[in-house]
Amino acid sequence: METRTYTTEMGTTDHEATTILLTGSTGFIGKEAVRQLIDENLNLILLVRSKVKAKVTLQAYGITDYSRITFVQGDLSVSGLGLSTEDYKLALGANVIIHAGGTMDVTLERTVAERIFMNGAREIGALAEEIHRAHGLKHLIHVVGFMSPYGKNATESEGSTEGNSLTPSGNWRSASSNMMHTESAYEHMKFEADAYIRQHAERCAYPLSVVNPSTVVGAYPTGETEQTGGIGMLVQAMSKGRMPIIPGGASHWLPLISNDVVAQTIVYLSREVESNGGTYPVLLPKEDSPNMKELIQLMATTLDVPSPRWSAPLPMIHAAMKAGGERISGIPPESISFITKQRFDLEQTEQLFLRMGQKIPNVVPLLPHVIADLDYRLTNPIVAAKALPEGWVRTRKGNLAVLVHEGHGEPWVIIHGLMSSADEMLPLGQALQRLTGNPIWLVDLAGFGRSPALGSLQVEVGFKGQVTEVAGVLNEISGPFRLVGHSIGANIAGAVLREYKRENVQLAVLQPVWTASEDQVQRLASKLPRRMLQKQLSRMSPRRLVRQLKRADSTTIDETALLAYAERVSASLRSPRIAGANADLLRWIQRPDRAVVPTYDEAIRTLFVWGRADTGYGRPQELPTSLKCAELPYGHQFPIFHPQETARILADWQIEQELKTHA
Repeated sequence: METRTYTTEMGTTDHEATTILLTGSTGFIGKEAVRQLIDENLNLILLVRSKVKAKVTLQAYGITDYSRITFVQGDLSVSGLGLSTEDYKLALGANVIIHAGGTMDVTLERTVAERIFMNGAREIGALAEEIHRAHGLKHLIHVVGFMSPYGKNATESEGSTEGNSLTPSGNWRSASSNMMHTESAYEHMKFEADAYIRQHAERCAYPLSVVNPSTVVGAYPTGETEQTGGIGMLVQAMSKGRMPIIPGGASHWLPLISNDVVAQTIVYLSREVESNGGTYPVLLPKEDSPNMKELIQLMATTLDVPSPRWSAPLPMIHAAMKAGGERISGIPPESISFITKQRFDLEQTEQLFLRMGQKIPNVVPLLPHVIADLDYRLTNPIVAAKALPEGWVRTRKGNLAVLVHEGHGEPWVIIHGLMSSADEMLPLGQALQRLTGNPIWLVDLAGFGRSPALGSLQVEVGFKGQVTEVAGVLNEISGPFRLVGHSIGANIAGAVLREYKRENVQLAVLQPVWTASEDQVQRLASKLPRRMLQKQLSRMSPRRLVRQLKRADSTTIDETALLAYAERVSASLRSPRIAGANADLLRWIQRPDRAVVPTYDEAIRTLFVWGRADTGYGRPQELPTSLKCAELPYGHQFPIFHPQETARILADWQIEQELKTHA
């Protein structure tokens, strides 16, 4: 290994303010750490492989203030961290190092994993030693997987031989080798890097804290988990019906924690003036976490798939995967090394959180939202990876995923219809926000988009369950607002206002399904048993969807836009969760007791917009005279394909209502 020696002209007074060198700043944990660190009075040096790509990634995560951020371009796998002479001098100015870099890929080949993790550990160690010799390193914080056998973190449990608990004075290499029966080269090299840095810090006498996060999921409130390689592998296997058994059974568990909690831990450690170091497994106690049987059941309920009934020992599953089962399940054998019987010694972690003034946050209530988000990403990766337009954020209201654009005045809350989601309503939301300047909420109904299925929310399923969940969203608005529903979303919106007596709300219904479908194919499909209809929907090809949409619309829709929409819908329906939610509402539409037109009193505050080219549903004949009506020369999906005209009608209605109020 080539060694570089530089001197720094910075004196001790220059280091009164904290300067942090952070690796892995564009990773799942690293981005959240940067977001929390920029609120601190410190300077950040981010080691990145590409300054341009790093800035784009951080900006997409909502980080826009770079006044205290300096990028240095390098590579953990290269000698001298791949830094230029000038950038290496900048790195030497740090007095805290947070080492969280490295590719998240359990299938990495051994040589690649060794180059990234072991070389990275040696180079970070060399930099730490040089900083400590020059002006004193306040702290090195190393982020490494929770299954590392080094440090006081793992204890034997329930007769398991997995629970080796070693300190730096123990037999480092033999402990790591003992775990290789299920451990990937990725994990093995991360653990070897852990051992190396521990030994190096002890020899060079600089303070070291090791943060051992468990499998990491997205932060509260949305649970957005862009790192799909961890729990996402189980979600994908469940969604595709490739999880016939429960790995390990009720005696095993998959420790989970959210990335904001891990970042919060790192940030707090970086602030401590006097650090004594330590090992901090960041996870919930086993007794506060779901076991594998409970976790798989929760996944099955959230994804709307049958849950496996039987379990099998991990070594048997690992052997079966090695023998070719990976091709069936889609899960690499290395991934099950995160499932364990172990309990972890959390004494140091609990003491740390006491100093932070809190307990380790419980991730369990977040899991249905994590699972739904991962399902959406894995089912429709192109749409899920697309950045939101400027000004829009994804959040959660009640139990449902919601896209929000801030503004002034009364909010507009928009509920989508069948074969749709909040993302499909974005063009309408953008147009309406530009015209009115009001806040806009675009809601994912339960089981649609990124919202969990109704079963996982422990409420009544079907139409009534959707009404309950939308009411939970609206309860977060204390004052007046305008509620817009499209297709069956209009029926749900009307039922919410009727059942929950919200008097200070104006309602706009766009192409409501106040009559049964006139499409013979849809009528027949709606009579199928639920699971059969769910399966049929999951097999809908884009071309078949295009034919169905054309049958229900007497106008000519732009072919490119129509096919793009059909491809998005077809991809999303491959999720049993989304197909099941659509199936429930399709079956409800044909019921004789479905919701009907509003009463006279309700109609006074309702706008009815009808696309007269709709050949799939009939326009009700007897409407209250107090109902304000508008028509467009389009078909059923006009809010999706003609968002500008739809937004203009809604904005004009708002102006008319405001004039009446001030008259």
